[in-house]
Amino acid sequence: MSNFTQKYLLAVVLLFYAATAYAQNITVSGTVTDSETGMTIPGVNVIELSTKNTDNVNGTATDIDGRFEISVPSNASLSFSYLGYATQNVPVNGRTTVDLALSPDLSNLQEVVVIGYGQVNKKDLTGSVSKVEGAQLENLPAARVDQTLQGRAAGVQVSQISGEPGAAPTIRIRGGNSIQGNNEPLWVIDGIIVGTDFNLSNINTNDIQSIDILKDAVAVSIYGTRGANGVILVTTKSGAGAGGGTKVSFNAYYGVQSMVTKVDFLDGPQHAAYANEDAEFRQSALPFIDLDNVPNVDWIDQVSQNGAVQNIDVSISGMSEDRKVNYYVSANYFDQEGLIRETGIKKYIFRANMDNQLSDLVKVGFRVNVSRLKNENSKISFSNLYLSTTPTRAIYDDEGNFTALDPITDGVTRNFEADLQMRQNYNLVTNILGNIYVELEPLKNLTFKTTFSPEINNFKQNVFNPGALPNNLILQNGGDAAVSTSLRMGYINENTLNYIKDYSNGNRLTALAGFTLQKTEFESSVSRAFRLSNDVTGFNNLGFGSDPTRNEVGSSYDAFQLVSWLARVNYSIKDKYLFTVVGRVDGSSRFAPENKYAFFPSGAFAWRLGDEEFIKNLGIFSDLKFRTSYGLSGSQAIPSYRTLAILNAANTTFNGIEKPGVVLGRPENPELKWETTRQLDIGLEMGFLEGRLNFEMDFYQKNTRDLLLNAQLPRQTGFVSKLQNIGKVQNRGVEFLINSVNISKPDFKWSTNLTISHNNNKVVDLGGVDFINLATPAQQGGTGARLIVGETTPVFTGVRYLGTWKSQEEIDEAGIGGDHDVGGPRFEDTNGDKQITEDDFIVLGSPQPDFYFGIGNTFSIGNFDLDFFFQGTYGNEVFNSLTQTALFGRPETTKYAETLDRWTPENPTSDIPRAGTVAALSEVYNNSAMIEDGSHIRLKSLRMAYNFPMETSKLGGLTVYITGNNLFVLSDFRLKDPETSQYGRNSDNLSMGFSQGQYPTSRTVAIGAKIDF
Repeated sequence: MSNFTQKYLLAVVLLFYAATAYAQNITVSGTVTDSETGMTIPGVNVIELSTKNTDNVNGTATDIDGRFEISVPSNASLSFSYLGYATQNVPVNGRTTVDLALSPDLSNLQEVVVIGYGQVNKKDLTGSVSKVEGAQLENLPAARVDQTLQGRAAGVQVSQISGEPGAAPTIRIRGGNSIQGNNEPLWVIDGIIVGTDFNLSNINTNDIQSIDILKDAVAVSIYGTRGANGVILVTTKSGAGAGGGTKVSFNAYYGVQSMVTKVDFLDGPQHAAYANEDAEFRQSALPFIDLDNVPNVDWIDQVSQNGAVQNIDVSISGMSEDRKVNYYVSANYFDQEGLIRETGIKKYIFRANMDNQLSDLVKVGFRVNVSRLKNENSKISFSNLYLSTTPTRAIYDDEGNFTALDPITDGVTRNFEADLQMRQNYNLVTNILGNIYVELEPLKNLTFKTTFSPEINNFKQNVFNPGALPNNLILQNGGDAAVSTSLRMGYINENTLNYIKDYSNGNRLTALAGFTLQKTEFESSVSRAFRLSNDVTGFNNLGFGSDPTRNEVGSSYDAFQLVSWLARVNYSIKDKYLFTVVGRVDGSSRFAPENKYAFFPSGAFAWRLGDEEFIKNLGIFSDLKFRTSYGLSGSQAIPSYRTLAILNAANTTFNGIEKPGVVLGRPENPELKWETTRQLDIGLEMGFLEGRLNFEMDFYQKNTRDLLLNAQLPRQTGFVSKLQNIGKVQNRGVEFLINSVNISKPDFKWSTNLTISHNNNKVVDLGGVDFINLATPAQQGGTGARLIVGETTPVFTGVRYLGTWKSQEEIDEAGIGGDHDVGGPRFEDTNGDKQITEDDFIVLGSPQPDFYFGIGNTFSIGNFDLDFFFQGTYGNEVFNSLTQTALFGRPETTKYAETLDRWTPENPTSDIPRAGTVAALSEVYNNSAMIEDGSHIRLKSLRMAYNFPMETSKLGGLTVYITGNNLFVLSDFRLKDPETSQYGRNSDNLSMGFSQGQYPTSRTVAIGAKIDF
């Protein structure tokens, strides 16, 4: 054998051994994160590529912290796949550490959802959860994040009941469960349970990564006594970018607000003519002798303005080179002027988020949000402005002083221009919300996490009404002032164990167990002083109050504690058959010892039909899943101490001398317990065209029992009513969600999102009575709403309006008791007793819509982005209580412009009452003319943006944009916006759908820019 041959054989042997050594198995570990947010991704499939299509797949999945470990040949390639992200194949090349950042698959977004105490792949979800990405809400000019959710999630009805800056909307998830209790959903921010009434102005919308809304029983029962009204989970941003990178973002916008629509009222001369006609009919002196010199003041224009809104955000985020530390820090300044002068809100918000993987065993982190708010409250009542400030009243008299007398009645009334210039009323709020956690992994697949979440909220309100106000000057009342303060302090400690185990053949077990403790204390005080001796010190020296019979000092204290045990088990068989069991035990200090604890279980099943061969062979579905759930959730629904009797202050007289004393204020009821909601949900999810068209439908039925209602008591008990657990309510509905990618090309993309929801609400039982009378929205008009068994909660009631009496013969033939005039209002005698009373009241409508909807379209054309979003309702009615005075009433109140077509001898066919035919409002019962169609459609938001190309720039990104919010509303409602509420943000279900002309919502147009460094 030649030397050449020997050398050749030796080289071949060496190469063989080298290849064998190179292909020996090694252990590869690493972390998988989101390329945009830097957040770790649990549940990512990591598979050795050469075994992907074999019977012996070599693979694993990332754990709850996004980490994985797998044994593979050193020359293998790994496939990383996760629903919602683009699959990546990565050669190992002998490395023992492979970290990877997955990029979202834009054709299949929103596939990871946050649930209570964890997150889950959308494909593995057994419950009903809606998701709203933070990017959809960015730079919408609104003071609160909940204002931006309107129409964006199926089954979630958001109503913006007031346009006042910082005003909270009402939110109903799958209808309202409680009648007199709180119906607002539970808010959870970064795992911190902040309750149902947390002031969301404290949160910067641009800090939000995503919002997940839990709706069905298996999703909400993990929150036990507080989950019945649904749960909204807010996740804020974490560090973004590749390891070692830091991203700095600057964002600012400036906009102008204007009134969307104005109500049509008579102007000054028209109103004066109406007043004279009224006086002439009643044979009284004419209030306006010279119609050519009548004041003509548009009070709406006078008190309103085009308000400015501006926002500045700065954020710094990033990750350490080893990806063990990520951070996000932001600062926000927001300033919004109100549509009504001297109203507005200013916000200063600082946020810091950090996560630190100290070792393979220990991870720590924190979230802290600090905010300072100043709310300039409205100095005037907009509904009173609509109601009684007529255009015939001048602002100033001939000497340049504010007027104080009504020109028609000559009575003393407030001058709203003087109020705006002279009154003071504002709130100062400082809020600190924090969360610190430690996470341990003592054993493989087992994670222990403990969190401590404190909150401090300090509130102060200053009010001053000077003696120089024109009405105070005439009545010589002097000034008055008040200072109110409150301090709320509380904390939540949560401790959870999470176990994840992957078995062969796609079986997987995830188990959660936890213990939580919450405690909150609330203290408040108020001082009011009347007949101040001077106006110099305002509210800064209440000791100047010289009226001891009216001066007030008060204080209060409240506290509650909640202790809970919770558990959840998810088991997946072959990655197709998914089971979930949830249970939570809550113990609350708000209830008597016998009823402190309650257990709320739920269960769910889901079947991934799309993974079955007989479905795959159809070639129709890219995804198909059936799911169903059933379970219980609760609502505390009452404040602290309601099980106890209370004492009220009361004075009495002994020997002619008044002495202080107390009386029993309400009876005790130690039997009070939670309202309980049982909910069934059946859902179907379908995907077509490789995920470009996705359809989701849910049917649900919720039955709430043990409703907390004030039941009437016999008067001999000494009380009128007693809070008891009686009554039942049912909500049943259907939700539809459609997401479609209509066009997806490199230079042109178009996607659509549509939600449609229907909820049928019904009163099932009221503790043995057929109905309960509720609100009296119109003056002396009788009961305007009732709870009636078998009807929605509530229904509007009144008499049917038949138009006007057209002749005296018609009046005589009807024979209705009382005084009636030709041209006057005519109402239906329902029971035929020849009298118009509340016995003639019938159901006139309901505030519950037949359905509500939202539809959004997003376009991307080259470097341009365009998206617009519509929302609305159909089939709901609104009780317009202003109509009682604006259509029927006397001339000292404002009048609709339509009253120009009122009945007169020259216009005898009109159904608008003649001026002067209503002597007192007691003659005008609530009636069908006050019930109006509340159906509407609103262009909620519009955004256009241009993204500058960055190929030759050192900037990370530059975007300029223009946004519009609430650009128009189409509605037949007289007061234009059917969402405003006469009773404000009342959390019960009794006062929905009433309007009297509240603070109007605004149209906002803003321009801005975002720069990334």
